[in-house]
Amino acid sequence: MSMYPVMINIQEKPVVVIGGGLVASRKIKTLLEAGAHVTVVSPTLHDMIDATRVHWIDRPYQTGDLDQAKLVFACTDQEAINRQVMEDAHPSQLVNNTGDKHFSDFYNVAIARAKDFSVMISTNGLSPARSKEIRRKLETILDEL
Repeated sequence: MSMYPVMINIQEKPVVVIGGGLVASRKIKTLLEAGAHVTVVSPTLHDMIDATRVHWIDRPYQTGDLDQAKLVFACTDQEAINRQVMEDAHPSQLVNNTGDKHFSDFYNVAIARAKDFSVMISTNGLSPARSKEIRRKLETILDEL
């Protein structure tokens, strides 16, 4: 699969995260840092998710939950729900299915930041842990510049 690399301005834009577990908590953290308006649809929230910083819909996913979203993250451990999210999404909505990169519109990259620039690192969805390792090494180099 060939991917097109971009950086997206999601400041003050609606983003919906389906699921409230550990994977969702990591996505939500970076979405909030980017200034997104995050709605979480999940019957539970991981301890790392600050319920005061998101709009939490305390129930399982239902068709219609994606209506206003610009970006969608399907972060459940249930393949059928993640696939339903993909099917329910409007063609103008980009969906990240965290359980299946082949059934996603996009996946996240690691980013090493410096004062004036950012370097994106991707293993093409094969190893997020390896991306994180490379990011840490690059951050050390960038700090020296």
